Parts: sequence; C-alpha cells; structure tokens
Amino acid sequence: MKKQKIQNSEFKTKSDFKGRMLMICQNSVPAGKYFKGIICNSWTVVNSDTASVLCSQCVAQIADPPIQRASIIKSDKPKGWKFMKQFVAKDGTVYFKGIEQQNLKGKLTPTVIEPKEPKKKITKQEKDELIRSLGKEITTLKSKLMFETKKGKRAEYARLLSKANRTLKKLI
Repeated sequence: MKKQKIQNSEFKTKSDFKGRMLMICQNSVPAGKYFKGIICNSWTVVNSDTASVLCSQCVAQIADPPIQRASIIKSDKPKGWKFMKQFVAKDGTVYFKGIEQQNLKGKLTPTVIEPKEPKKKITKQEKDELIRSLGKEITTLKSKLMFETKKGKRAEYARLLSKANRTLKKLI
C-alpha cells in the first residue's frame, strides 16, 4: 500500500479500513470561521491534498433554506385576454389590450368565449388516402399549369398548386 502525502493541517486525519482518508469537521475546533456554538465530531472522506473540510450537517446549518416559490394563482379570465382588443370581464370591468378602463365599467356586455372544437384525428389509412389524392391533384395541376397560355388561369393554377403542396407538407 502506498503512503499518501498529507498536507499540513490543524484538523485530525485518519484512514478507514478501505484505505480512504478521513478528516474531522472544521467545527470540531471552537472559535473557527464557521463555528456556531456546537462542536461537531463528524468525519468526512477527503483527498490527500485537503487542508480542511466542513461536513454536510454544518453546511446545512450555515446555508439558507431553499426558496419555495408560491404557485401561480389561476385567474378567472380566459387565455389571451390581455392580447384581445377589447375584453369585458363577468363583473363588468372593461380592458383594452390588457389595460383596465375605469370609465367604461359596467357599460358593456361581458365577452363570450366559445371553446374551440377538438380536431378530429385521422387514421393511418385515411392519411395515406389523402396523400395519394393530393399527389394526383398536384400532378394534374402541374400539367395544366405547363400547357396554359392565359396569364389569369396560370396564376389560379399556381395558387391551387401551392395550396395543395402546403396541405401535403402538413400531412407528411
């Protein structure tokens, strides 16, 4: 077994049965830097070049407790009400772009927010069928666009083609 070179320290050191080096806590000596009136006799595993150590219990006494932030209170207003041009709350308070208007309180009817319809999820077979039909539509539009000579019709086919390409991209 190698002998470890130990740095000069005023704190006691010892080795355990596994050959690890242990050092006593700084708070074992009264009037130390972190001494809080209680002598600590705990030993901590350290490296050979350690000058002093402060055990986890003494660190916990010195450190402030973790900050626990209060949970955000959910408002009675719907999502995005601050971004609406005009929003009237149930109690009659009127807001223009999130800013309360005191002079209009109770003069307007409350804003009615209609919930969105949930999107219907399509099956794999329906998706494949849509992709095939869009592919056929895109090929016919391309051929019509190539042989069309009128400027207005060409623009219409180009718009339809780009729309079909966008919907195809969403599906893939």
